[in-house]
Amino acid sequence: MAIQDSHKSDDSQLTRRGFLKTSTGAIALTVIGMPSLFGQTATAQGFTGTPGVATQRIEGRRKVTGEKIFARDYNSRDLKDQGWPSTQWYGLYLRALTTTRAFEGLDKEKLKSDANPVRIVTGDMLDAAQASPQVSNNRDCAVDEKIAEAQAAFNLEQVASGALESFDRPRGLDYDLIVMPGQRPDYLGQAVALLLFDSAAAFRKGRAAIQFNDAAYQKYGPEIGPDPDDRKVLWPETLYVRVADEFNPATGFSYFSAPDPDTYTEDAKPYIKGINDYLETTPDLITQNFIAEMDAMDPMFMEPEAGLIWQNPNDMSLNVVLGTQSPDGDVRDIALMYSEPESPLKISGVNLISCYPGGGFGGRDKSPFSLMLAICAGFSDGNAVRLEYDRFEQFRVGLKRQACKIDGTLAALPDQTMQVIKMNLHIDSGGRKNLSPYVASLAALCAGGSYVIPMANIYAEASHSEQISAGSQRGFGGPQAFFAIETAIDDIAASQGWDPLQFRRKNLLARGGATVAGGPVDQELRLAEMLDMAEAHPLWRDRDEIKQGYRQRGLTYGTGLAMSLQAYGTSGDGIVAAVLLNPDGTWDVQSDAVDMGNGSATTLGVVIGDILGANAATVEMGGYTLFDQTGLRLKGNLGCGEDPSWDNPFWTKKGVGSSSACLTGLHQVHVMQQCALAVFAQTILPAARLAWNLPDLQSYQTEWQDGALIYAAGGLPPLPLPDIAAKVFEAGLSRGAVAHGYFQQIWVSADFATATGTNRYQLDGLAFYPSDGGAAQPVTRANTQAMPAQTSRASRYVYAPCVDVIGVTVDRATGQTRVENAVSVLNAGRIHVPQLVSGQSQGGLAMAIGMTLHEDIPKGIDGPAGGTWNLNRYHVPRWGDVPLATTYAAGGRSQELIVLPESPQDERQGRGIAEAVMCSVAPAISNALRDAIGKRFTSLPITPAKILEGLGQ
Repeated sequence: MAIQDSHKSDDSQLTRRGFLKTSTGAIALTVIGMPSLFGQTATAQGFTGTPGVATQRIEGRRKVTGEKIFARDYNSRDLKDQGWPSTQWYGLYLRALTTTRAFEGLDKEKLKSDANPVRIVTGDMLDAAQASPQVSNNRDCAVDEKIAEAQAAFNLEQVASGALESFDRPRGLDYDLIVMPGQRPDYLGQAVALLLFDSAAAFRKGRAAIQFNDAAYQKYGPEIGPDPDDRKVLWPETLYVRVADEFNPATGFSYFSAPDPDTYTEDAKPYIKGINDYLETTPDLITQNFIAEMDAMDPMFMEPEAGLIWQNPNDMSLNVVLGTQSPDGDVRDIALMYSEPESPLKISGVNLISCYPGGGFGGRDKSPFSLMLAICAGFSDGNAVRLEYDRFEQFRVGLKRQACKIDGTLAALPDQTMQVIKMNLHIDSGGRKNLSPYVASLAALCAGGSYVIPMANIYAEASHSEQISAGSQRGFGGPQAFFAIETAIDDIAASQGWDPLQFRRKNLLARGGATVAGGPVDQELRLAEMLDMAEAHPLWRDRDEIKQGYRQRGLTYGTGLAMSLQAYGTSGDGIVAAVLLNPDGTWDVQSDAVDMGNGSATTLGVVIGDILGANAATVEMGGYTLFDQTGLRLKGNLGCGEDPSWDNPFWTKKGVGSSSACLTGLHQVHVMQQCALAVFAQTILPAARLAWNLPDLQSYQTEWQDGALIYAAGGLPPLPLPDIAAKVFEAGLSRGAVAHGYFQQIWVSADFATATGTNRYQLDGLAFYPSDGGAAQPVTRANTQAMPAQTSRASRYVYAPCVDVIGVTVDRATGQTRVENAVSVLNAGRIHVPQLVSGQSQGGLAMAIGMTLHEDIPKGIDGPAGGTWNLNRYHVPRWGDVPLATTYAAGGRSQELIVLPESPQDERQGRGIAEAVMCSVAPAISNALRDAIGKRFTSLPITPAKILEGLGQ
């Protein structure tokens, strides 16, 4: 990756304000450097203030002045200095309107007369790799291991050929990116044709003619009914059966401890029977059956998907401009599409300009958009092509959060101890598999909530349907499961006259406990402390008095409480980061992660400050090529006879994965800081030894003060960073490092040789950059400490607990529900940038209010799949829907965030809290409504019509 020059002036006028290994050989995959205004490189004046402290978002000033630009702001002419042509074509896809009739083709004469595209591409014009590509499968190591276990039972030749399964395509259900004429579409909104236009004017005219009038240009055969296999369950399914050792030591059983993963499902059957027998034969058991469901919803990121693609005729590379959540995966998938011998394009490589995506959080994770853009390149006659979705198109085909149906039973004894949780979760994946089975898997893990429950029988599945394809945003399954168990807890408490908070306190999970999968809880949770804070808050403590006050004003009011224990990361996470010293003494940091508006760039820019004496001057995100610079290799890249284990000093279990909003607090920060520690040992300390003529100087003898390194014992002049940099480049020392870390219960750690001695870092890969600008030089790791193989079966190890207390009013005449106050008690561990934690909390609350009360997506062609939906029909939370004050005051409206003070048990580490606050808001609102009007609502969103129905109106 090209190092960005943070001091380069840029006269570009492109701003928001301005116009508000393959079968044919190796294909190079690169992310190219751009001027600092472009891409995901952020530099901000004043950001390099107090080391370790962020005074502003690093891209904040550009954001508010219109200079923060996104993929949809680019046209080919803006990249002419990169060799792009000054003109471009435009792509437009027509979308399937039914799944119960065969698509017969297009009325091409009418299209030509009304829209006049320069080219019409139908499914029968694509080669196999374009029509139904095999996409990469490397997001989650915990998932990869489950896949490997299941594949072991199948024919080895099928596995070796790759024919067994594509990551986003169900086994046994083939479908195409563009529907083949004569075939029934597999889902609503599936592309049936690509239209290409040779000018912006022609594109605008064509889109105006076609939009909202698709049926006039498409031909379908007679009605043949729905596909009988439409609800095909996608693989893998998840089953967690647990009988706790402490409950029955003679028969303890769980997914984590099962001796044979291959026979786990069969081995679980007698334990399932035992749980059912216990439910039927225990006379004093208190049981609560529950049913819950949630509609699909749109992620509503600010920038609809857009991109550019062009093949450079000089070197035959395919060049892509894209706002993506997973640049590594998208680049590889595009390369795979054009790697076959019969591919219409012969490409030498794929170069990605990874832009700010304008929001993501799952909505762009394994999105088919990059593949739809790639198809355009095969039919553009060498022209650059722009594919842009407007908001109507984004609603129509953009990834949604999965609809979900849940049923189950929660059982407790009269002493208020929970005994059994049974839960069946059914996730609607829509038309593509994507990550839905893994969303279901995490939902299953969350089914036990924050509690010790000795017996569990959890089943989760995702299934194909004709609906809009789903992604992984808004909690990745957690909110669905927490909604079910937290409302069931309140219902049991109400039926027995128990205090719902005390009922929860009686059963809290703690360090040393186990999840419903049997995996150990190794992290301090502090749930009891959090409940104490919630209980003492006046919103909960004075709830009866508050209700009476609203009643006197003629309003119906209720208070609800709920907890969540949202896992973050995948417990199979590979992270890469780089830190480099510039000749002027400023720092650059680089990460493979993508900043999706969650502030990752800002955080990574300040967490090196305490270690290296200053915050970063430049933060570059989306660095896909960083991993290759570490010298590490994955299983598929090993040479003949090389050992794919931790004993191999250049092997790692996971390269990098798709960015998640929750990975910054622990994962990305940890690797960036470990990299900074290595840079101190390799770069700063040797320079100080030379400057002070102290050849045996050790790091503990130094400290940073006002941007200068000082000798703690005194008597030597301070070394400002510019002077250190001058010494580094004069002496030819290393100017920085790139590091890789792998987390699965613990961080893999190893010894690495540096210029000042061998040091141990919680890293599995390290390489140093020479000051002459040459390639990074990998360091051979030694004495590697990794985790036991069984740890992959625990699924997750790290959590961000939250307790939400919500007060709502209900208008009995209209059914309108309004959140009056919200208090969130959050365990975030070490907080690196408090303002970002607050922002994540505010965003999480707004999203949760939306999904609970407002955001309603009808299924079928009458919903967004019909192409006529926009924000005029989709109600996202607005100013009046969300309480805005940040401190609670009786009689006012507020959203107060209470963050636990850092504990020594946090070991100076933060937690990924992106979705934590959101997860327990929906059940807290439902519990508040039950308190207000005595009715339980477990079908989301809880619309005014449902409220009125509940009130018998």
